[in-house]
Amino acid sequence: MSVETDLAIIAEQEQKLVFERFDEDIAVEIGGYVREAAKAIGRGVVVGVYLWDRTMYFAATAGATSGNRAWAERKTGTVKLLLKSSYRAVLERGDKPRLLEPQWALEPAEYALAGGAFPIVVKGIGIVGAVAVSGLTERDDHEFARSAIARALGLDAAAYALPAA
Repeated sequence: MSVETDLAIIAEQEQKLVFERFDEDIAVEIGGYVREAAKAIGRGVVVGVYLWDRTMYFAATAGATSGNRAWAERKTGTVKLLLKSSYRAVLERGDKPRLLEPQWALEPAEYALAGGAFPIVVKGIGIVGAVAVSGLTERDDHEFARSAIARALGLDAAAYALPAA
C-alpha cells in the first residue's frame, strides 16, 4: 500500500459515492451503520452526519468521549474548508505539520487535519456536508464513514475500500 495508491482510491471514492438526493432518513441510515459497526468491534466511537447548516445525526458508543465529538466536528470543518475528505487532505500534506498554515488566518479549534470525515456529495449540487467518525485510527475512521455512505447508496462497500493497512 502506498500513499499514491490510497490517494487515487480516495479520489475515486469521492467521485463515485454521490447521492441523487440527501435527507434526514439517509443521514440516520448512515449514522446507524457506523454506530452498529463500532458496537460490533467493541470500540468507543462517535459518528456525526452534518449538513453545513445543521447536524442531521449524532451518536456515540460506549467508551467514546467528548473529545471524540470535538474531533468529529473539527474534521467536518476541514471537509467544508477543503472540499475533500479529511484523510485525503492528510495524505496530500505528507510530512508537513498537522496544522493549517498561519497565513490562512483560521481558528485551529475549528479544523483538524486528521482522517475520518468524508464528504456528502449530491449530484448536480456538490458537497453539502460530511460524515465524520472519531475513535479509531484515522484510516479506519475514514473507512467507517466511506463504507456507511456506500451502503446507503446501495453499493458494495468493499468495492470502494482502501487496501488493508
